[in-house]
Amino acid sequence: MHFPAQRIDLRGVFFFSLVWVALTLTLCVSPARGDDADIEKQLTGKGAVFTKSKDVITGFNIRDCSAWTEADFKSLAQLTHLQSLDFGGGLTDQGVALIAPLTEVEVIQTNKAQVTDAGVKGFTQLKKLRVLKFFHPGKSFTGTGLAELAGMPNLQSLTVAGSDFFGDEGMAAVARLEQLPEFRCWHDAESLEGVSKLKGLKNLKNINLGQHLSYKPPATVSDQVVAILVEMKSLESIQLSEARLKLTALVELKQLPSLKTLTLDGIDMPEADVEQLKKELPKVQIKWTKPPESYVKRIKSLFGAE
Repeated sequence: MHFPAQRIDLRGVFFFSLVWVALTLTLCVSPARGDDADIEKQLTGKGAVFTKSKDVITGFNIRDCSAWTEADFKSLAQLTHLQSLDFGGGLTDQGVALIAPLTEVEVIQTNKAQVTDAGVKGFTQLKKLRVLKFFHPGKSFTGTGLAELAGMPNLQSLTVAGSDFFGDEGMAAVARLEQLPEFRCWHDAESLEGVSKLKGLKNLKNINLGQHLSYKPPATVSDQVVAILVEMKSLESIQLSEARLKLTALVELKQLPSLKTLTLDGIDMPEADVEQLKKELPKVQIKWTKPPESYVKRIKSLFGAE
């Protein structure tokens, strides 16, 4: 028996396809927005503060996450549009590992984190990370693990501040970050020997060196550290803090061909010497402030009373 061929209504098929695509997009996108709102509400109740850009959550801040559970960190990791994270106390190696899905993150700041040297490796999963800051890290962080960051080409700035345990070994690890354009450290335990290890960073443009945390000499920021910086020809910006420096030492910075900015923050030196320094370095923008009272005690302890 012969059956006649059936005609296929292409317009109907096309219309059905459009409906299917629209339904699929609705199912995929809308719940995600709803989930973000649910996660925001859940984590806000646990101390988190979020910022948004065009109704999308892009920033996160928490003063203390020490009471957070694994489930809390996993919820945070679902907010995949996050670009900046600011953790107060309580961040651990496990927490760092759990935020690995946040592939859009560019800036991370930590304060009183309990991340160890081994745990630093967890940050390498964040391929877009540009800025990483450690303020007052715990005693299990000496900085040696920072060498793991050598394979992160997008890393632009690294800060370590406020640690009795970050010393010359940590500085040696930083010296392996050949891609690094900016390094900042103050109130740590590094010596002049540690600073000298940075001379191999040929791409380093900006450096911020503050005084070491101890009140005992020898000082880290001193005329001797200026002599080290003179050998770092790639530098464009230098900030030195909480020290007594001589004009004769600072004048030697004229040997840096690319130096554009010199910030002398709380540096004990005669104002007349600052004016002379400006004449000696006419192409360099020089900013100088007298030591505030909070700096005076450490300066006198390290350099003696004048």
